[in-house]
Amino acid sequence: MKEPVDHIIRPQLPWRSGEDAITECGYDASKVKAITRADFFQRLKDYGSQRTSMLTCMTCVTTAQNHKTWEEDPRSAVDREIAWEGRWRRGENGHRLSDELFAIADLIEVHRAEFDAKVHEIAQRREWNEKKAARAEKPKAPRGPTVIL
Repeated sequence: MKEPVDHIIRPQLPWRSGEDAITECGYDASKVKAITRADFFQRLKDYGSQRTSMLTCMTCVTTAQNHKTWEEDPRSAVDREIAWEGRWRRGENGHRLSDELFAIADLIEVHRAEFDAKVHEIAQRREWNEKKAARAEKPKAPRGPTVIL
């Protein structure tokens, strides 16, 4: 008899924290055998892709590998939700993300100055980090005794 495979818990968007978890393939995570993304990627590293595919839902595997978490890349995390809500299921997963995006736009409109300042701050921080990284990559001239003839 075939054992049920493990599913991978879908990371949540930051404004959805504290909700019931679902898997990458859409199951209620409390009703199936589910592992975290970290556990999945460790399993993949330990066992390789072939053995991992025998133990893990392939829909979850594909989705977890194709989309990053919010912390890794917010665009990928939102793209994952867009795919879930609209493209793949022809909209049968509701309109939650759409409603949230309208709410976010309304909040930005009310707090435009704060939003613009925060975007500017984030852009400046990124530019500074890029400059810092570029300086660290430059080869330094060897330091040694200076010989004067």
